[in-house]
Amino acid sequence: MSKVFKKIYEVGYRDTNPRRECKFSSYMEFMSDIAFKHDASLGLSLSNLLESNHTWVVFNYKIKVFKPTKYQDELRVETYIKTFRKYFAVRVFEIYNEENELVLQSESLAFFIDMLKAKPCTIPDYYYNKYNISEEDKNIKIDKLKFEKTERVDIEKKFDIRYTDIDFNLHVGNVNYVRWIIDSMPLEVVKDYRICELNIKYEKQIKDQESIIVNTKFEYEQDKVHANHIIIDKENNELSLLESYWEKIKS
Repeated sequence: MSKVFKKIYEVGYRDTNPRRECKFSSYMEFMSDIAFKHDASLGLSLSNLLESNHTWVVFNYKIKVFKPTKYQDELRVETYIKTFRKYFAVRVFEIYNEENELVLQSESLAFFIDMLKAKPCTIPDYYYNKYNISEEDKNIKIDKLKFEKTERVDIEKKFDIRYTDIDFNLHVGNVNYVRWIIDSMPLEVVKDYRICELNIKYEKQIKDQESIIVNTKFEYEQDKVHANHIIIDKENNELSLLESYWEKIKS
């Protein structure tokens, strides 16, 4: 296992929702930022990566939130590489509050991509040394997310792709998928519930689409809501599958 890399983030005004809690998308922004900072600290900056015509593309995200955080809270975000395997990398994230309580835990699965060939390529040997990946680490099981597809659609919502949605890798940033599914949920769910778990499977990069559609099936389960989301393009091609779990906010 690689050494743990740590960074302190403050929950700013732009990171909060109307309840003054840290937005789910902001947690993802913190995780993306610290991953790049970790790489750069080892001499593997994103700029250098792109200059060599390589990049990382996230395939899966598994995220659990255990308790909310508030405006101006200081959060300690930690990350490390759990394993490398051929062209896969598994990265772990943990976020702690000022009382040293674990508020979020996440794991991502990413491909190492040859941008010229537009396909996965083998992770260079020196990456294993940089991240201190042992022979034992190489044998850690890699779990790919599996989703049960549903034909039922309770909500269909269209979103236009904006120029500001495009990131450093020249495709729609991963966080936007989460913003879309949150904005597609009924207002009473967004106001009275908060996401406690989210699983994401990115199937196709969104680069030059004019718009996308989010189809959602959701069910109330006592004080919880379970939702399945499918993001498609105008030709009905699947771009991403997501599964969200929401818990009712206690007054």
